[in-house]
Amino acid sequence: MFTGISWTTYLSAVAILLVIYYLYVGVRYFSGDLKDLLAGKKKFKLRPAPPGDADDTPVSPFQPSENTLAFEEATDSDFQEVEELIGRLKDVIADASQRELIPQEFRQYLRMTLKEYPAIKNSPLRLSVNELIVSECEKYGTVTLSAEKVDEMWNGSL
Repeated sequence: MFTGISWTTYLSAVAILLVIYYLYVGVRYFSGDLKDLLAGKKKFKLRPAPPGDADDTPVSPFQPSENTLAFEEATDSDFQEVEELIGRLKDVIADASQRELIPQEFRQYLRMTLKEYPAIKNSPLRLSVNELIVSECEKYGTVTLSAEKVDEMWNGSL
């Protein structure tokens, strides 16, 4: 059945079908961009080569901060644990607000919750968790905490 079709004919047909398909996709989804490109309103930009491939490659003006570098070091398990802690903290703060705990009891309750997650204590994501605690406390109006006080709770003091 297929013995009458040569490889050259087959590859030519596939190439023609691919060209038609990509023309359809380009017109259907990128027609505005193509019109701007053909009209000269927009210039075609090529992505620069990664640094190290050529000596004349421009250096990016963006210099990552320490927080960015620390955030990149966080693993998926850290993110999962932080998500679990965030859910738990939201429940704890809402519960404390509902039960109208006195500030000392609330701090103790929060400190015990933080002790259950020792891996996050030294994680770069700890600052984000501290900010969440401060904002949730402000939201519910239970106890006003600063980021420094929350930071001290991680160490077991306060």
